[in-house]
Amino acid sequence: MKMVTIKKNDYIYTPVGTCVTERWKIIHGWQAPSELKEYQDKFKYYQELPMRKLDDLGKQEYEALLKKNKVVRVR
Repeated sequence: MKMVTIKKNDYIYTPVGTCVTERWKIIHGWQAPSELKEYQDKFKYYQELPMRKLDDLGKQEYEALLKKNKVVRVR
């Protein structure tokens, strides 16, 4: 992939294949929500809710089910 230097006065319209998120990160200092610690903590909290009432065997079965279905968990 060809790297392009982005300046503040560049137009927002770019050739096909340019990653808009990279442009916004460089120009505006934008950060994706998935990279923010508070969002990661929030997703982790909600992913762990089903496991709160399970015993050890239930937790193992739940983890096996997630693995079988290829569900990625935030750790």
